[in-house]
Amino acid sequence: YEYGSINYTMYDVANFECEHCGGNDNGVPNFELLPGEERQRRFLEEYVRERNEMRMFNGSRGEDAVTGGTTTCTSAPATEKEVSELCSQVRLFRMASNLYWGIWGILQAAGEVVADGSFAREDAMSRLEGEVDLDKWDNLRYGKNRLERYRVCKERMMLAK
Repeated sequence: YEYGSINYTMYDVANFECEHCGGNDNGVPNFELLPGEERQRRFLEEYVRERNEMRMFNGSRGEDAVTGGTTTCTSAPATEKEVSELCSQVRLFRMASNLYWGIWGILQAAGEVVADGSFAREDAMSRLEGEVDLDKWDNLRYGKNRLERYRVCKERMMLAK
């Protein structure tokens, strides 16, 4: 839950994966740290198993996040179809997470350079071109990197269709 709001479950999974790539110290996430397909599938299989056990424990019937229909609670393992559909959702929400945090970084940076009246065109241009101290947090660099990753995810998704 980011900022106290409830997100779609697979958005939270996708956002967790993106946050796992770091960049919270210097604004430069290392997207090579994203989990591979097999690791992601194992994670989602475990997620489904745990979710099903929780539903069974609570004695409830719930809405299935994949199909939208009502599901009977069982502790049965995840089906291949279910895991594949969840993987697709995570890929889509990974793109959304990068877009969201990219825009957030840009907006945070705009507040930094405007709020105190110290906006200087030269400073903004040098930051956009990457001429900044990489040991220091930079919202603009973070936003720019996340927006670039959004574009990469979007291109991959378009090619897969």
